[in-house]
Amino acid sequence: MDTIAETIKFAGFGKKKAMANQIQMFDDRLTDQGETLLAVCASIKGTKQLYVTDQRIILHETKGIIFNDEKSIPLQSISSINISNTLISSTLKIVSTGNKAIIEDVPQNIALEIKNAIENLKKDFKTKSTKKEKDMYDIGDEIRELKALLEDGILTQEEFDAKKKQLLGI
Repeated sequence: MDTIAETIKFAGFGKKKAMANQIQMFDDRLTDQGETLLAVCASIKGTKQLYVTDQRIILHETKGIIFNDEKSIPLQSISSINISNTLISSTLKIVSTGNKAIIEDVPQNIALEIKNAIENLKKDFKTKSTKKEKDMYDIGDEIRELKALLEDGILTQEEFDAKKKQLLGI
């Protein structure tokens, strides 16, 4: 599901263009910061929006013409994502260490899509972190093996140094 298109669709009569502009403004800003906008949801009134990027979630609240409030939570610090449903909408509550973001009156299908997107991003982040740690252990083991080959006289010091630099990315 394209949460951006769905969020604009649910913005209501006379608010669709403003919501599309708001989302585009955030997308441009995030792109400039090196982030990718992946999903969006907004409260039915449109005063709160939740933006999901490849690095964090941002809860943006419009508090008047000039005043806005923003809360940013890195993906890796999110400890839980809960959805509470009423007959027509959902409340999405994202909790992290020392912080939380709550957005109410979100269409149920979009709230579920946002929750799934964040959970998948967290899994991907955890997998990448685990792979990076595993790769570092593999590199260490390979260097130890090369050191043994050096000590056995199979490799020269220059060959060992070159391969070690290559493995460490130096």
